Amino acid sequence: MPKAKTNPSAVPAADQEIAVQENPAPVVKQASSTPSISVKVCPPGVKAFQPSDVVERRFMVQIPHTDTFDDILAPEYWAHHAAKVSPRALLTCIDEHLRWEAELRVLEAGQTWLKVAVIRHTPYQMTARGNSELEKLRSLFKIEHNGQNGWRILNPSGQPLVAGLASEANAKTFLETHIAAMSLRASAA
Repeated sequence: MPKAKTNPSAVPAADQEIAVQENPAPVVKQASSTPSISVKVCPPGVKAFQPSDVVERRFMVQIPHTDTFDDILAPEYWAHHAAKVSPRALLTCIDEHLRWEAELRVLEAGQTWLKVAVIRHTPYQMTARGNSELEKLRSLFKIEHNGQNGWRILNPSGQPLVAGLASEANAKTFLETHIAAMSLRASAA
């Protein structure tokens, strides 16, 4: 009687016995000439690594040119805004003259103070007034009063770059920031 072909991957019927064959080849551990390096990894599992259900609050803050980076690290600096912010929030702070930018993580929050940690601080090397190229660029833009609509800045083609600014000082600050950003992009290119 010929032997029936068996499929090793087939599941045996309930009344059949399963023969277990032990591996006769011994397992040999090879000695390593280099020391083993222990690396910590994030543990597997659903709770260890998963999408967050919590939305992180982010705030963009324009810092007045009179305030320094050290000023914004003081807890009392945030007195007027602390009630709106909770721990773990991110504050992206940009100096209004684009001299520096910082990202801060809120560690603790009170009604009139915030304790923050610096994630990133980037000082920008902007060219100061007196640079003939920047002076030529400034002269291409025009700041004008727009009646009840406030102040506006016209670009070199006469189109409004921005309108509705409360004061001429705000328009000048906006133009300085715009020109600084343009020169920063140009130097990066």
